[in-house]
Amino acid sequence: MSHLNMNDPKAAAALALRLAFGLSLLLVGVSHYMNLEMFMAMTSDGLGPLTFLGTIWAYIFPALQIVGGALFAVGMYYEIAAWTAGLALASVPVGMLLKPVLSGFALPDVMPAAVNAFIWLIVYVLVVKMCTCCGSCESDGS
Repeated sequence: MSHLNMNDPKAAAALALRLAFGLSLLLVGVSHYMNLEMFMAMTSDGLGPLTFLGTIWAYIFPALQIVGGALFAVGMYYEIAAWTAGLALASVPVGMLLKPVLSGFALPDVMPAAVNAFIWLIVYVLVVKMCTCCGSCESDGS
């Protein structure tokens, strides 16, 4: 297992990105649970016959964010971190773009959230790539 090389700028960048992403994802998940009723309404709104799935997903989604974010932040179990964070993040554009199809939401109303989710997904891919291809995210004891 590699150890973080403090003299390697790529390792420093990878560590900074991994920590920022992981902690941000964790905090967003915690925030969703802190405002669960509002988040549940937002998640299930506009899903028409799939409203019940949106309600269930509102309970699962923040947990996936918290688990994925925490694991990335501490630099452990990247496989689980990648699956949980990836599932959560990938569900956002799909869920948002289902709303115009299922209930007539205006596409321009959901596009900002879908685009924002794709930005998160791009950062997610960078974190996964940097933490799994060269070991530059590894730290002592992880």
